[in-house]
Amino acid sequence: MKTKKLGLLRRLTAVAAIASLSVLGMTGTAQADSNVGNIDTGRSGSIIVHKYDGAYGTDGGDGSVKTDTSNLGTPLDGAEFTVKQVTAKGGQAIDLKTPEGWDLISGLKASEVKAGGFSLGNGVAKTTANGGLATFEGLPLGLYLVEETKAPTNATSTTDPFLVTLPLSQSNGKWLYDVNVYPKNSVNKTQPTKEVSNPTAPVIGSTVDWTITAPVPAANNGYKKFSIVDQLDSRLEFVSAKVAGFTEGTDYDIVRDGQTVTINFTKVGLGKLTAGQKVVSTITTKVTSQGDGTIENTALVNTNDSSVETPAVSTNWGSLQIIKHVAGDKAHTLAGAEFDIFSDKDGQNKVASVKTAADGTATITLWVGNNDDTTQKYWVKETKAPTGYILDDSLNEVTVRAGATTAAVKYEFANTQQGHPELPLTGADGKLLAMIAGIGLMLIAGGAGIVAANRRKNQV
Repeated sequence: MKTKKLGLLRRLTAVAAIASLSVLGMTGTAQADSNVGNIDTGRSGSIIVHKYDGAYGTDGGDGSVKTDTSNLGTPLDGAEFTVKQVTAKGGQAIDLKTPEGWDLISGLKASEVKAGGFSLGNGVAKTTANGGLATFEGLPLGLYLVEETKAPTNATSTTDPFLVTLPLSQSNGKWLYDVNVYPKNSVNKTQPTKEVSNPTAPVIGSTVDWTITAPVPAANNGYKKFSIVDQLDSRLEFVSAKVAGFTEGTDYDIVRDGQTVTINFTKVGLGKLTAGQKVVSTITTKVTSQGDGTIENTALVNTNDSSVETPAVSTNWGSLQIIKHVAGDKAHTLAGAEFDIFSDKDGQNKVASVKTAADGTATITLWVGNNDDTTQKYWVKETKAPTGYILDDSLNEVTVRAGATTAAVKYEFANTQQGHPELPLTGADGKLLAMIAGIGLMLIAGGAGIVAANRRKNQV
């Protein structure tokens, strides 16, 4: 009889120890208190998940509904939870309708259940909705493993698995059959940005820098992945990439796949990340062609399982076509005229030189601005006129607009033909002199004839 009393005392002591454990601790077990005898074994239970964003707290609650949720963050829909009953440990059934069942789970952690050696029932999965709620009803009394099997959009981490007992012990020998739990996710609320620089020179073939600033979001379970992905436009050629304050090959690697450039942080680099830190990376590209004139670019920043895209930015380009023709005759175009193009009205900053082709035209692609800036002023000056024409070295302003080469801004430039040396006198004055000379010759001839006639007459 005495031995039986001692056995009962040991069981009651174990149950009392279980009652002192935290409800949720995220890795611990929500346990029952010492008064096993008043559990209503004919009832079923439920687990009500209330999903919020934010960092893990220190108080998992007691399973009852929280009346003040102002410090919990924002309710999260779209998180999938799976609940599985833990039915046995090492072949021994876990039955919480008996003291032995409570003995088996004393001090048990979710990580131990996940590690193996336990039998689990079929899982029931539900997704939080209508303010972050997911309710698992009609559950038999027992021990349950609760896992977040799919995180909500842009969560940087899932909630750690946790254990819940049905019923859940309360104070004063009471039991809770409908257990409310409040797991949290770190959510990526950051907004990375992207900036585009002016080109090194405002002509095709110059380089442009794309700078991505990525704030590091909070992550309850640390950083397992951090990457920056840039899908380059086909008109951009990759030149280089770097991350300020980090070392390539140690903190990050650069991976290229066609036009996709990815900056992947290594384990060493991930260890240097902290919430709120700003990671600044720069990708340098060469502009190889114009296309429609607007070269747009975005980047994707991935933190663990979350992805956030930067707003789009663009570098804009347009065409200038110089048309050289004879003054007064636009249809008569001229080849061989040479021009310098300047970016300032004083003609000090030359950006390019062009020469008209056989059709009398010269076309060049020029940078006109970034993002919403789609026009740019340039100045054109003739440096060599076509053969036989007068050089016009005036500085002429022209506004170039973003667009395709077919929409080139046309600037018509006329040339006056060179003059020539004076020729011998011709025309009306020359004819008059010839007439006078002719008349003179006729008079002389006539006079000579008269003289000759008179001589013949006198000889007769």
